[in-house]
Amino acid sequence: MVTVELYGVPRLRAGASRVEVPAGTLGSILHALASSLPGLVPDIVHDGRLTEHALVAVDGREIVADPALPIADGTVLVLISAAAGG
Repeated sequence: MVTVELYGVPRLRAGASRVEVPAGTLGSILHALASSLPGLVPDIVHDGRLTEHALVAVDGREIVADPALPIADGTVLVLISAAAGG
């Protein structure tokens, strides 16, 4: 299983701070998130991809977006709001 931690707007939309989903590709994980947490659709996750309003970090270190990227069991994904300031 993959642990997805949600922060910011994704947490507010999902109504959850953490969820477990089966390992697979980033795209399959995003589909699983959309199915189990419909509050993420369409502003955070849409058609198995992240929108421009969100970012995913693998184990809190690397920002990723490729839906074909394999995500292994035991990985922690951090789903956060993409925000700009000035």
